[in-house]
Amino acid sequence: MKKVFSTVISFAVLLSVLSVPVVTQAVSATSSVQELITSLEAQIAKLKAQIAEFNVQLETLKKVQGEVKETTKEVTGTLKLIKNLKIGMSGDDIKTLQEFLATDPDVYPDGLITGYFGKLTEKAVKKFQKKICVEEVGSVGPKTMWKINELLTEGAGNSGKIPSGLLTAPGIQKKLCATATSTPDTIAPIISNVLATSTTATTTRIRWTTDEKANGKVWYGTSTPVVVTTSTAMVSSSDYDLEHNIKLSGLTASTTYYYLVSSADKSGNATTAAEKSFTTAGQ
Repeated sequence: MKKVFSTVISFAVLLSVLSVPVVTQAVSATSSVQELITSLEAQIAKLKAQIAEFNVQLETLKKVQGEVKETTKEVTGTLKLIKNLKIGMSGDDIKTLQEFLATDPDVYPDGLITGYFGKLTEKAVKKFQKKICVEEVGSVGPKTMWKINELLTEGAGNSGKIPSGLLTAPGIQKKLCATATSTPDTIAPIISNVLATSTTATTTRIRWTTDEKANGKVWYGTSTPVVVTTSTAMVSSSDYDLEHNIKLSGLTASTTYYYLVSSADKSGNATTAAEKSFTTAGQ
C-alpha cells in the first residue's frame, strides 16, 4: 500500500513538473498577443491622426482651388496676352494668339488653333507685324503684344471671346498702321541667353539674343564691376539682328574677365544685361 501511495505521489510530482513549461508558454503567448494588440492599437491611432491631417490638407486644397476658380471667372472676361511669345512655346496664350490671327485669312490662312507656336504661327505673326508696321521678326515682343492687346480690347471688350473677322473689321483696319506709326517706340530690346563660348587662351565669343532687331556692344575687363568709360575695352556690331555674336581677342591666358552686353533698337532704346564672367584657358 505504501508502495502504491509512493508511486501515485511520484507520478503527481512528475506531472506538475511537466506542466510548468506548458503554463509558462501559455502565459508567454498571452503576453505576446497583448503586446501585438497594443502595437496594432498604437499604429491605428497613428493612422487615424495622419488621416485627420490629410483631411485638413484636402480641405485647404479644395479651398485654394475654389479661390483659383473664382479668380479665373473674374479674368476670363478680359482677353489679354501677358508675356512675350516665340517659336517652340505652348499654352493658352498661344491659343489666344492663334485665334486672334485666324480672324484674318490673309494673316493666318491655315487657321490652326493648336496651342503650339510653330512655323505656321511664326509666319502668321510676321504677316500681322507687317500690317501694324513693326519689324517682322515672327515673335511676339512688347510692341506686337501691346498692339494685339489694344485690338483685343477694342474688338472683344469684356466678352471673353474673340469675334470672327476681328482683324478685317473696318474700325480695326483703321487702327493697324495708323496707330502703330503714331505711337513712338519707347520700349528697349529684351536681352536673354547671354553666354561666353569657344573660349581659348586669348579669345572668346560672347553670344546673346534680343526680342527685336538691335545692335550689340560688349564691354570687358579683369576688374569687377565693369565700369563703362571711354577707356573701357569694348567691341561692337552695328548690325541689327536678333542673334548676336561678338568675338573678343587679345586676351590673357588663365585670366578671369568680366563683361557687359548692351543692345539698342533702331529707335535708340538701349538696355544692358547683368554682368557676367568667363576665364580664359591656360597656355
